[in-house]
Amino acid sequence: MFSTLMGFMDHKNSLSKRIMGQNKVDPGTFSMMEPGWWALHAVAIAGVYLLGRSMQRQ
Repeated sequence: MFSTLMGFMDHKNSLSKRIMGQNKVDPGTFSMMEPGWWALHAVAIAGVYLLGRSMQRQ
């Protein structure tokens, strides 16, 4: 009975992930390689650079 319930829950979870488009394999640590992370890091690095330049001029 328990294994049947667990099988049903696994199937339900899999179906909901498929519907929501989250059925890809989780790359773990490498999930930071997604495009949003690259944009965030580029903006952060540019911001630190500009902050350093403005502090240097004072």
